[in-house]
Amino acid sequence: MSNIRMENMGRIGPVGIEHLYRDLDTPLAVELLINRDYPELRGQHWAISWTVGGRSPSHQVQRILHIVTEIGCAHYTNWGPATRSFDPRALAAVPIAQLALAQRRVLEAIAARTEVCMPNGEWNCQDWVLAGAVEAGVLSAEERDAALHLAQS
Repeated sequence: MSNIRMENMGRIGPVGIEHLYRDLDTPLAVELLINRDYPELRGQHWAISWTVGGRSPSHQVQRILHIVTEIGCAHYTNWGPATRSFDPRALAAVPIAQLALAQRRVLEAIAARTEVCMPNGEWNCQDWVLAGAVEAGVLSAEERDAALHLAQS
């Protein structure tokens, strides 16, 4: 009997709550969420997000696109689009644009197919976040640049 190696160390992706909170066919504000806990701008975690539900100012449900570093792993992971609950007061939110469902689906497709690089001290979660959105016609260069300017200040 041979040992068959499990892809991705046998891990499965995080469990989402997409079945409870649907992304409705209505324009929504898409934001760049930034965890400002890290003192250097380049080390701050970025994610693209939009709110799909919530119960209070401290409990929102968001659709999120981001690259993460898993605990105990020396690599980045792109789990693709996910829906989760969170406290928005813990993160800075930079407005990107008001996007229709079809445009958000394009963002999700870009995120789902974006490959990640090995940590090398240069590439991180900030490098892919808005990559491809202008090229795909989802964002204008002005919208992208305005969001990046606010995020980096």
